[in-house]
Amino acid sequence: MSGTAFRAVPRGEARRRDAKAAERHPEPIGGVLAELLDRMGIRERVERSATAARWERVVGPHIGRVTKVGGIRGGTVFIEVAGAAWMTELNMMRRKLLSRLNRNRTRGRIERIVFVQSGESSPAAARPGRTEKGRG
Repeated sequence: MSGTAFRAVPRGEARRRDAKAAERHPEPIGGVLAELLDRMGIRERVERSATAARWERVVGPHIGRVTKVGGIRGGTVFIEVAGAAWMTELNMMRRKLLSRLNRNRTRGRIERIVFVQSGESSPAAARPGRTEKGRG
């Protein structure tokens, strides 16, 4: 033989090893990450930052073309808007957009939307009711 010896494991030691293995069962990564973010005290901030990634999905492609998330500070999201006419339109839609952003969220809720004019100009930014190149 090759000189490798097998050692019998005493019955009590095997049980202790099995108990430790049972305590170390795999956990879903989402739960582990949420616990880590809580311990670091940044879970609320991370949840709010997800708003930037969801903005266009929430407002749709038409509004998404003329807006972008400029930043998030505390519970306030700053939205850059291409054009004064769009700023007026979006200000009238503020409550509805806020409600959509916070739908199904218990943490990281947005408390306020502030629209700021970006200064950029695009064909779609000309007027809220018009589409590009006069189609609409």
